[in-house]
Amino acid sequence: AVVSTQSTGAKERGIELPSYEVDELEKTVFKESYTDLDDYLKPFKYATAVLTNSSKALERVAFELAEDCFSEGVRYFEVRFAPHLNAVPGELSVEEVIIAVNKGLKRATDTFNEEDVHKGVAPEYKYGMIVCGMRYFNEHFSPFFKNFCEIFRHENPKKMYGIASLQLAKLAVHLRDTLGLPIVALDIAGSEASFPAVNHAEAFRYAHENHMNKTIHAGEAFGPESIFQAVTACYAERIGHGLNMFNTSFFHPETHVVDKQKYVDGIIRFIANRRICVEVCLTSNFQTSPHLRENLSAHPLKKMLEERMAVCLNTDNRLVSKTSICDEVRLAVDIFQLSKDELWELISNGFESSFMPGSYANKLEYLRKMKLFYNHVMDMVDADKS
Repeated sequence: AVVSTQSTGAKERGIELPSYEVDELEKTVFKESYTDLDDYLKPFKYATAVLTNSSKALERVAFELAEDCFSEGVRYFEVRFAPHLNAVPGELSVEEVIIAVNKGLKRATDTFNEEDVHKGVAPEYKYGMIVCGMRYFNEHFSPFFKNFCEIFRHENPKKMYGIASLQLAKLAVHLRDTLGLPIVALDIAGSEASFPAVNHAEAFRYAHENHMNKTIHAGEAFGPESIFQAVTACYAERIGHGLNMFNTSFFHPETHVVDKQKYVDGIIRFIANRRICVEVCLTSNFQTSPHLRENLSAHPLKKMLEERMAVCLNTDNRLVSKTSICDEVRLAVDIFQLSKDELWELISNGFESSFMPGSYANKLEYLRKMKLFYNHVMDMVDADKS
């Protein structure tokens, strides 16, 4: 449905795509696999173009995302998006982008909570929003960034990236505190290898000092040093991917690290002891990592579980990866032969490490209800098999 929405939206707004046929888009743009992370990021320019400068389109896509998640049995979800990519100076502000997304999500959750056939058995359908800065950008990324790059044309680029993220962090805190929007965390996205998280340390420090959660996609296109930077310099409480955290050969060419295995072991201990959750994205990693396309069982998920790390499953990007949380669960169960208890551990880790709005006591109560609902669903599955 998401690819067809892209095609329809592009036609309605006169935006040029390589094709408007869904089958052709899935072959040439939203492909089965990509050369690497940077290749994987290319389709986003089409996805964001359809949503740029249109609060109506943003609200519609947000509603449809929540609709799709609900149809898959999702009860709580967090939407990660980069509002700078959709804003147009003087026409649609960054604030208005965030408000439009929230409007669509709230309308959807209100609607589906009212219609829920599992009402009384399943927990309430809820959501949170994660606003995302960009590790790297230039004037071609969006109208907002074109204007931003012009204003800061004499600034050091690395500092400019951080300024944009800091302003986003300040806006997120403001909207959370004044409008009560469920903005639950700050993140950064984009090309990892050449654009380290430390460029955005001030933004994450501001979020940290204002009691906003922090999550960073790291260890996807670079190695252990990137992950360490995320959890120390940027206070990350969750790590997206963490694919290369065990990889002793994936260090910066000018690294100061002498004993790489000792360094990796230290990071694993650090993350495990602090229960920093690793969001594993099997389909996305399959698409961007050539060695996994031959054997997805080589994914370090199993090793993460053996190390007793906090691990959950994540879609990364539903549109580009053409996946759902159901697909990710199916992959994990089939490839790693997970038992019902092991699957529940992954699912419960996701809830425990969530940035769910409200008190911690309420989150624990939500998790208790979720466990009862999980057992209810598993009983239905077992009954169908017998």
